[in-house]
Amino acid sequence: MSASLIVTAADANYFPLLEGLIRSIRNHPAGANHRIAAFDLGLTLEQQAWLRDRNVTLAVPEWEFDFPGRENSPFHFRALLARPFLSKYFPGDYYLWLDADAWVQNWSAVDLLYRGAARKGFAIVPEIDRAIKLQFGHIDEHLEWIRTRLVVIYGEADAAHLVRFPMLNAGVFAYHRDAPHCEVWAESIRRALHAGCTLMTDQFALNEAMYRRGLLAQTELLPAWCNWVCHLCIPDWDPVNRQFVEPYLPHAPIGIVHITAAKHDRVVVSTTAGEKTRTRLQYDPERERTPAEVPPLPSTIRTGPLSTGDYVSPGLEIVLPDAAFPHLVKGDTRSHAWPYLRKDIPHTWYVDRRFPQVGFCNRDEASILYNTARQFRNRPALEVGCWLGWSACHLALASVWLDVVDPVLAQPDFYESVRTALSFAGVVHRVTLVGEPSPAGVETLARIRPRWEFGFIDGDHEGDAPRNDAIAFANHAAPHALALFHDAVAPAVGAALDELGRRGWHTAIYHTAQILGVAWRGDVRPVPHTPDSTIHWKTPAHLQRFAAMTAAGPKG
Repeated sequence: MSASLIVTAADANYFPLLEGLIRSIRNHPAGANHRIAAFDLGLTLEQQAWLRDRNVTLAVPEWEFDFPGRENSPFHFRALLARPFLSKYFPGDYYLWLDADAWVQNWSAVDLLYRGAARKGFAIVPEIDRAIKLQFGHIDEHLEWIRTRLVVIYGEADAAHLVRFPMLNAGVFAYHRDAPHCEVWAESIRRALHAGCTLMTDQFALNEAMYRRGLLAQTELLPAWCNWVCHLCIPDWDPVNRQFVEPYLPHAPIGIVHITAAKHDRVVVSTTAGEKTRTRLQYDPERERTPAEVPPLPSTIRTGPLSTGDYVSPGLEIVLPDAAFPHLVKGDTRSHAWPYLRKDIPHTWYVDRRFPQVGFCNRDEASILYNTARQFRNRPALEVGCWLGWSACHLALASVWLDVVDPVLAQPDFYESVRTALSFAGVVHRVTLVGEPSPAGVETLARIRPRWEFGFIDGDHEGDAPRNDAIAFANHAAPHALALFHDAVAPAVGAALDELGRRGWHTAIYHTAQILGVAWRGDVRPVPHTPDSTIHWKTPAHLQRFAAMTAAGPKG
């Protein structure tokens, strides 16, 4: 996002939570250099210095409203009431507010909040989810608690209307500076303050603005994992992947953990293994793996043996995430019309039974992806075109931090299908899904990302599209980087590989069913490969200038 920044607030007593939030942001590759700002509500000089050392901009909020009893109101209420005016304090285009008692476990929630703000102007999370137990027997007590407080501000009739809607939690939200929400929210706060100011006034005013002032249709409502409010439901703990997850299958990772309960105490949580454990909900740097550590494959992933019709080069490690893709079947190439599908290669062509005309990487190609990506574990990677997530899953299993750009992800059914598969495979926390076309989506991500070290190009195979994708990756690639290209058998994809060759990259091809292209520069190398010796491999004319990968490296 252009000029996007995260804003928070804290005083000296809240600083331990604020410290966890900042560390959680900076721990993610996408957050390492992300702009952060904070309202100083009474921090010590030492705390201010710690924040400035981590490039956090500080400002002291003013009273943005006049209201009865203001002189006796707590100082930190200034920050609550200043949130519609963030652009006054911190220049930017997109603002993501995170309460200091929240922290970022999975960056995909941050991306989704920004995308929601870009799409509709404002993005927020309602306090509703299948895991919130109060909706299964205790909702009346909860609603009465809210209603009695709304009555003080809005009267009986308006309170009875507002309490019918799910509460929109104001601890995590994002907006664009020009969105109409801020002006309407500010006016709603102004009206609400006639009854005085409480800790909930600004949140009630935001809900009133959304539900009674016509803003709901202009607001992107996001899933609970984008702002998991712990007072309504304690998350489960996944001991294998060392992360908090949703309590129900497929145990999707929590994106933002909002510690609205048990801020400092250890609590009993359930684990995905059906056990109980005691832990803190706070951000804990001890949970983070070191870059050198390679996590074990999730229990849902098998390794070999192969089925009849599959081939994988000797020396390559094989992973089989088939259980995460219940619609995976062997495809039939005979009736396929694409002229570059090599029907004479006997290796199994895999498809999704719902879309039998669109193929995935075969076992050999997927193994090349996985083994290549293992060189870049815990490093930033980019995939252009993921279809239903088969290749993305193999890359994420190699422990890269993967950005995926594919316009099909803008369709909710496809997005949820891919996310569900990645969740089942235990790698969704490593993947950011962006439903935009390339190269525009790549350029958008590049503004907030470190340079990618690995790329997989498998988007549009026609015209200048592959070449444009290759250029976009190359423009934002690290000095030491590698890119793989699927379907290099198509001339347009071969032209993309050739483009990187003209830019000084080393290039070669892998003899696989659809031919993988590879380009690299700096201190990285493609994985060796032994083609299936039972096949007489023919190199298309447009690829004959490229060396072929062998067990000893490029040859020819």
